Amino acid sequence: MKHQYVQTSNHVLFCDLVHSVESRAAAEARIVLLAGDPGTGKSRCVDNFGAERNAIYIEGMPSMTLSYTRELLAHELGVTGLKGFALQKAISEAIGDERRAIILDEAQHGLNKKAEVIEYLRRVCEQYGCLLVLVCHTTERHRFGEHKLAHISTRISGLVDFKPANLEDTTLYLNTLCEVGIGEGIAKVALDQSRGRYRLLSNACNTLETIAKAKSKNSLSIDDIKGLQLCEDAMWSIRRGNK
Repeated sequence: MKHQYVQTSNHVLFCDLVHSVESRAAAEARIVLLAGDPGTGKSRCVDNFGAERNAIYIEGMPSMTLSYTRELLAHELGVTGLKGFALQKAISEAIGDERRAIILDEAQHGLNKKAEVIEYLRRVCEQYGCLLVLVCHTTERHRFGEHKLAHISTRISGLVDFKPANLEDTTLYLNTLCEVGIGEGIAKVALDQSRGRYRLLSNACNTLETIAKAKSKNSLSIDDIKGLQLCEDAMWSIRRGNK
């Protein structure tokens, strides 16, 4: 299986939103909220975006604090030996020099204490008009719009919901990443079995390559996979078994 980033329909939506926010939103409101269910490609998308933009990636942690976040930023920026105002000044200048975006994954963990962590990151970004990307599970999205967090919600200028892969996405994904040729109809089978989850489509790629190797083939047809399981959504199977 090839190691390559695939620009799916979710990727296009995210990039369009980022362009819109950076082009039109006020400096104090350049926050993008990216939501989606597990397996819809959120992490891969922001990893790719972060690498291209030299963004600062922060993984949200349960009970994360403001001091932890500041120390993490300093570490990521190579700022050492400073405290207090001098430390914050160095952090802000290091971000501003390259207008570096900040990505907060599992951003719901930054909502504690009236979202002081997110408010801090917002203010750091606001100084230089940098982008702040908040990433969360779909079930956590509503929390960012709560009235008590208006100081955050009113500054979110863009929201994108990542969806499971459609047939076009699946075809693109398999054709881009599989080391073997994929015949007509195989993408539909993979889509049905994976329910559009990209991590399961990755498993399907590996299975297809294994089948091709066993059959000594460079490409596969729909007949080659007839009756075979390319991937399995284990939790879906468990839920169905409980009915």
